Amino acid sequence: MSSTIPGRPSMPLITNKKSSSTNNNGSTSNTDTKRAISTEGLTDTSVLAIKKESSSGFNYQSLTETSPLNVSKTNRKLPIRSHSSTNVELSYHLQQLKNIGKRKPTTASDDRNNDNEERTHLTSSNLKVECDDIKTETSIHKPMEIEKIRLSLPWKPAKQKVTIERDSWDHKIEFLLAVIGYAVDLGNVWRFPTAVYLNGGGAFFIPYFILLLFGGLPLFYMELALGQYHRSGIFTVWKYICPLVKGVGWATLLINFMMAMFYNTIISWAVFYLVKSFNSIGSELPWKHCGHSWNTACCVAADITEYENKVESANITKQLFNKTTINTTPLTTKSMEYCNRSVYSTEEYFYRRLQEVDKADGFNNLGKIKWELALYLLIVFVIVYFALWKGIKSSGKAVWITAIAPYIVLIILLIRGITLSGASIGIEFYLKPKIELLKSFTIWNAAATQIFFSLGPGFGVLLALSSYNKFHNNCYRDALITSTINCATSLLAGFVVFSTLGHMASVSRKTIQEVIEDQGSELVFIVYPHTIALMKWSSLWSILFFFMLITLGIDSTFGGLESIITGLCDEFPNILGRHRSLVVLGVLVICYLGALPTCTYSGDYIVNLMNEIVVAPAILLVVFIECIAVSWFYGVNRLANDIKAMIGARPSLFWRSIWYLISPIFLLVSNNVKAMSYVIRKKL
Repeated sequence: MSSTIPGRPSMPLITNKKSSSTNNNGSTSNTDTKRAISTEGLTDTSVLAIKKESSSGFNYQSLTETSPLNVSKTNRKLPIRSHSSTNVELSYHLQQLKNIGKRKPTTASDDRNNDNEERTHLTSSNLKVECDDIKTETSIHKPMEIEKIRLSLPWKPAKQKVTIERDSWDHKIEFLLAVIGYAVDLGNVWRFPTAVYLNGGGAFFIPYFILLLFGGLPLFYMELALGQYHRSGIFTVWKYICPLVKGVGWATLLINFMMAMFYNTIISWAVFYLVKSFNSIGSELPWKHCGHSWNTACCVAADITEYENKVESANITKQLFNKTTINTTPLTTKSMEYCNRSVYSTEEYFYRRLQEVDKADGFNNLGKIKWELALYLLIVFVIVYFALWKGIKSSGKAVWITAIAPYIVLIILLIRGITLSGASIGIEFYLKPKIELLKSFTIWNAAATQIFFSLGPGFGVLLALSSYNKFHNNCYRDALITSTINCATSLLAGFVVFSTLGHMASVSRKTIQEVIEDQGSELVFIVYPHTIALMKWSSLWSILFFFMLITLGIDSTFGGLESIITGLCDEFPNILGRHRSLVVLGVLVICYLGALPTCTYSGDYIVNLMNEIVVAPAILLVVFIECIAVSWFYGVNRLANDIKAMIGARPSLFWRSIWYLISPIFLLVSNNVKAMSYVIRKKL
């Protein structure tokens, strides 16, 4: 006897049941009934084994040979699912299930006429039979409970992709502090002042703010919106935007790895100075005076009084020897030569004590690893590990200190800097523009590089951080707030640096260009320590300042490494998503080993090479491709609709025009500025 419901495959169901029935005489007899429901396309001979004991003692007994049976109660009502190759499902009326072995099943027409009855659900992936936990009266039996039955089948269901629940920021302020901490980094107090003095002082502000408005801020806003809407990292997000350019995610990964290698080395330099500042409590800072083993004959103390005393001593020596018949030319020439080639003690401390570049032979021979620096670098990575291993739950708490403390120290240093003699000279140079330099492509390239290094679009960090936001967070307001604070911090740091440069130029009777000649990106480790050495309680201020540098640097390291880790965990959730702490450890070990060459005698050369030649051009190219992919392939209108879904307002025509046309043009010009400059020089 067989019955098949139209549109549904049937399952081979064989039951041997010993049931109690009542005949006309009132006596009870036991009968063995064996029914088989034939099916098409299925050869499995697994048999249901049903064992149920009701309150009256009635038994459903299993007479099967193989398949194990798991029985558990359920109160859920499940819809009838569709048939698939791995999920064969049958649906019977509750009345059919109760009468298996008693009478033949109802017909298909009966089935369609009983839509309001409770249904039983068989699923072959688990082969479940489900119905409500109800009491039912039959003509023969007392009330009984129908329960869920699971039957194992020979095949296994398809392996499903693991979905890891995504964390969210505990407080909105934690996200803002994380973005501010990432954007406001060493570049604001290290790269920005250097870019200003190398590109005509105040003239640098003109291309800086133009590129901020038409390049940096729109892309900053774009990345925050994309990360928040798609809630994905640097790899997975391209699946929704444009799978064709998913390689941008891998390029971003490599850039962040290189950044982590040399950027954390700079933080280790700050740790070196911090340790020496603690050691000098109760005495003078080691870079304030000359006379140490690393100093040369041309050393000039940071305290100008010592410098003036040495010059006066040299003049007296010259006068005394001129009164004798001894030939004093070599000695007096050397004394005057000392004054003409003077080098501040702070500069010699950085190059000859910390870097020991005098022992280096360029890239031909990197020299030995300075294990003291390697130890400080390890300390930096250990701090980063414990800040990242639990994700935003741990890093979100760390940013309360690392993002706020730098502003307190910067304000203190600004007050001290503007009260120094000659500070006005430096501030005038800082603010006075040299308009003629705007004709040079170099200044525009420097401004673009500074914008993208400072705000950070293209590194994938903004995507990663905003992906932990709530969906309806106002990312437009966040973009305006954080970018404004970032630029204000750069300007503040510039006042601190140039007020100090003016003082140094005044007391050494040199121009500002001569004071900072050949210092380049190490300006922050020479000018700032010089200012601190002139302050009372210099050890205390030095501790605060270098603690600020460490917090600024670690904030940005949090962001860069979070971009790598979030991207990998999102891309490979089955392998890496469940083991975040191990992923963090593996990434940091790779970065540490890659950073060890920067701890050699030639480490300073490697840092400058990676900073200026490797990372800077690469990030501009990545941002350009990202802008084209989002604006032209994904579509500006689609992006605007996504933003409207989140914040309730569609971006204006101004933003859409910049995304679609103006930003790509600026990025294209910035990427080719050196080639264009070369062509123009050849024509001239």
